[in-house]
Amino acid sequence: MKARYFALALALCGSPAIAGKSIDLNVLAQESGLNTRQVAMLFGASAAYPEFKASYVQVKRQFTDAVGQQRYEALLAIYKARQEGRPVAVALLRQAESGS
Repeated sequence: MKARYFALALALCGSPAIAGKSIDLNVLAQESGLNTRQVAMLFGASAAYPEFKASYVQVKRQFTDAVGQQRYEALLAIYKARQEGRPVAVALLRQAESGS
């Protein structure tokens, strides 16, 4: 029983360190071969970009090919949760970092 409480305490202590990290669009742009504006279009208000209708599908495909579909979905969920001020699950953060 004590082992469960200890494991829970360790998990809760480790969470704030990971939760403080933010998504750096510049790093994602370098990783995917896109520019920062294109990555911002994927994560932000897409319709605010004039090139949205012409290039969104291609940009999303290139990004998901580079980082993987699961990691893209995790990053998108984290980005939207942070924009709305909601907490983010540690497991989701780990998935976004590792891509698995």
